[in-house]
Amino acid sequence: MDDVSARDALRYATEDSMVTLYAVVFGGWVLLTVAGVGLGTGGLGFVFGALAFVAGSLAVLAGVVAIAYKLLTDSRTP
Repeated sequence: MDDVSARDALRYATEDSMVTLYAVVFGGWVLLTVAGVGLGTGGLGFVFGALAFVAGSLAVLAGVVAIAYKLLTDSRTP
């Protein structure tokens, strides 16, 4: 296994495609936070909270899977 310098690791972690995936995970986390507030209310707030929960969960799941996929595919590329 090759040694990776800290500079190369930081460059990889902050490239545009990774930052985009981080933004997806962060956006999902924000939606889950909003869902927690919305689910605590009644009526229309509950409906929006439930929708935010579904969208946030999907965004976090998709972002984490995409980051894992990118890491695995990039590790196999020579």
